[in-house]
Amino acid sequence: MSKLSDTRREIRAMDMATAQQKLKELREQLFRLRLQHARGEVKNNRQFPQIRTDIARLMHHLGELRHAAEVEAEGGLAEELEEAATAEQIEEEQA
Repeated sequence: MSKLSDTRREIRAMDMATAQQKLKELREQLFRLRLQHARGEVKNNRQFPQIRTDIARLMHHLGELRHAAEVEAEGGLAEELEEAATAEQIEEEQA
């Protein structure tokens, strides 16, 4: 398995608290990397986009977790799926 697949799998398996902690760590790592870059100590410039991409993945995952929590709080996913199915049936009948 590739490192990218492993990273994606790890992020998908995280709960809200773990993802927030990892996001904080990555932002701190990016900050330290920028300081090192200013001092001329960075040898691998590829680290910048890798860290930013991981931050974006985590932020996306956190958004999905928040959405899932909102849907659950509003009555669950089952109701949302029923509404979507009903809307599809209405569209088919009108066509």
